[in-house]
Amino acid sequence: MPSRGGCRSIHSPARMMHPITLRATALLAALSFISPAIAADVSLIGTWQITDAQAAPWVSSSQQPGLTAAGKRMIGTDVVFAPGSVKSKFKPFDCKSKVLYAPNSIEVDALFQGNLPEPNPAAAAARLGFPKGKTEFPGVDVRCLKALYTFHFRDPNTAMINYERIIYTLTRQ
Repeated sequence: MPSRGGCRSIHSPARMMHPITLRATALLAALSFISPAIAADVSLIGTWQITDAQAAPWVSSSQQPGLTAAGKRMIGTDVVFAPGSVKSKFKPFDCKSKVLYAPNSIEVDALFQGNLPEPNPAAAAARLGFPKGKTEFPGVDVRCLKALYTFHFRDPNTAMINYERIIYTLTRQ
């Protein structure tokens, strides 16, 4: 029986699980496949600063100037990642408690939720500063009570995130 409008089929035991339980199970399964080398290179703990912002490459050219201008206003903003919390004047990243960090590894065509432009997402990633020729990049999922953010690492001291169609670059301080 097909599912419509968010309804769940009663024929699959997995579909009967609570959505949060399903997400947690999927996250744990994904973490079991991360190599120790990747996990060691992706710590966000510490102080970072937003050092660049630009409209995402999949945004129409008519919207890019406005989004870039909005993002540039956040340059210089600190983000402090601590065990269990994230503190920042940038309100979306200000998570005072119960923050969970999970390292990941994402293929180049899946960066930024798979939104890099086709036919060559690797070229788009290179234009954003990701090393050419790599097929996977380490990252960290940051789960706050209100949201889940994925930070992608260009290198151990530079992380990037897509937030509301703006690519923010954070540099470790």
